[in-house]
Amino acid sequence: MTATVPVSDVARNPDDRRIVMLLRALVILLSLQFLLGMWVNLFGAFPPTDNLGTAVGSTGDPVLTGHYVLAVVLLALGVVLVAVASRSGARRLLVGMLSLGLLSLLWASAAGMEFVLSGFSSNVDSFSMALAFIAATSCYGVAQALVVPRGPEASFRSLGGDRPLHRRERSP
Repeated sequence: MTATVPVSDVARNPDDRRIVMLLRALVILLSLQFLLGMWVNLFGAFPPTDNLGTAVGSTGDPVLTGHYVLAVVLLALGVVLVAVASRSGARRLLVGMLSLGLLSLLWASAAGMEFVLSGFSSNVDSFSMALAFIAATSCYGVAQALVVPRGPEASFRSLGGDRPLHRRERSP
């Protein structure tokens, strides 16, 4: 059995704080990405091209450009999050969820590129982007539940129960 990690101890560990802050930023940016994607889907103007470089470089729709740019930011943030969690010795379940989230972001990006290459007309690629978004959001939601402060001060238990955030932490 492992010791309960008090909220104050979680807040003191810089790697734990970094993971929590990066996860929060990623979830907020995922929400913004969803809103931009829905706006483009419903009201946006797609450039008349099936060339990825032309579509990214010559889009007249700033929301579509924001959607492209935010996808790159999300991928970078996903990579950083996996690296920080792996380096800090976080539990395998957390690193696994973050890795699955990153794979889902890669899937969404690949589906997005395929959608552009189809001339913005492939419903399958658009649907695949949506499925990948749901998968990424789910993975990062589970990851957040794993890093929520636990212990007597916490108002609810996370999926991690009273297990420590890191593998190296042992019970006294």
